[in-house]
Amino acid sequence: MDRRCQNLYFSVMELDRPIVREPTSDPPIAVPAFFLYGEPLRPPDERLVHIETIAARSRLHDWVIRAHRHRDLHQVLLIERGRVEAKLDGRAVALRAPAAIAVPPATVHAFRFQPETVGTVISFASALAGDLSCAGSAMPGFLERTVAVALPREALGKTDLARLSEMLLREFGRSAPGRRLALAGLLSALLANLQRLLPYPSPPGSSSNAPDRDLVARFREQVEQHFREHTRIGEYAALLQTSETRLLRACLAVTGDSPLGVVHLRLLIEAERQLRYTSMSVTQVAYHLGFEDPAYFSRFFTCRMGISPRAFRRGNALTALEPVAP
Repeated sequence: MDRRCQNLYFSVMELDRPIVREPTSDPPIAVPAFFLYGEPLRPPDERLVHIETIAARSRLHDWVIRAHRHRDLHQVLLIERGRVEAKLDGRAVALRAPAAIAVPPATVHAFRFQPETVGTVISFASALAGDLSCAGSAMPGFLERTVAVALPREALGKTDLARLSEMLLREFGRSAPGRRLALAGLLSALLANLQRLLPYPSPPGSSSNAPDRDLVARFREQVEQHFREHTRIGEYAALLQTSETRLLRACLAVTGDSPLGVVHLRLLIEAERQLRYTSMSVTQVAYHLGFEDPAYFSRFFTCRMGISPRAFRRGNALTALEPVAP
């Protein structure tokens, strides 16, 4: 697998970064935050999926990935051959293939792979994870906690996990109509197959920040309903029956960002979506997102993206549409 599709990337839009900081700033903590390991922070789009072999990046760093975190990105590692020593929020674990590791957003993680380890790293945006999660299924809980497990070969053989991993790699290498639909379906099927191999509710030691993650998950639900209304953080806290201080601590612990940053991030996602996929003018997009002053919306967008809304549209509008098959 490592000789094919070493580093393949699929993206529809780009987002991230809150409004209240300079574009290059980050919460004042020691652990660095990357887009992907070794890459500067930049906004992933809500439909982003990135896939690469373990060797593609780890070989460049002598098979050692030092402690870091990602904003609003889930990661799933599937180890097919070799060994890995992992640290997930301070919890150390050593695994021999076959094995799986799931890393929720903002989780501090580090890996030391045996040289020439064979496997796949799949990264995907939190918003996409929410889209793929079915109401009432166990998948949302699985994606919101750290997982590091050896996979029993007999049980693994009864799933399509290995086959789906190869199919995802192959699909990433294609440029064909319907690719996004295929990628979403394959990712959903892969996560479902992995879920079948995780019978317990949570791994030992992984639930220390479960209350924070639950609060942030409920906060995100409220943000999804009210972000166009520019609801104040105090009002969100009241809806969640908590204090602003408690909400701030939870958001910093889980996302590495403030509650206001989470709200601003959601506004930016929607701004990019409307600029890319609709014919609304910049002024109409501003009003659609609840901004009373279109000029302020333009400053808001430019500050975060380093490009004006009009320039963004010129370079990105409708570029993600699938071509019609001949």
